[in-house]
Amino acid sequence: MIGDKIRQIRIEKMLSESEVARRSGHSVSTVHGIETGDNKNPSFATICDIARVLGIPLETLDESEIRVNRKMPPD
Repeated sequence: MIGDKIRQIRIEKMLSESEVARRSGHSVSTVHGIETGDNKNPSFATICDIARVLGIPLETLDESEIRVNRKMPPD
């Protein structure tokens, strides 16, 4: 699950949920929800923001889950 990976990396980098939230511009409840799986459909933009704060490329996270959550532009 993408949230497990985010949590693992956040802890390895010694960042709190509140610090990731502050730096990413999202709420603590959003970050917590993604990590715990309560937020099962985070936006692609939110995942990008969190990855940026963690200093990791998106490829580090599970690409299949990222693709599912990415909103495709209308034709």
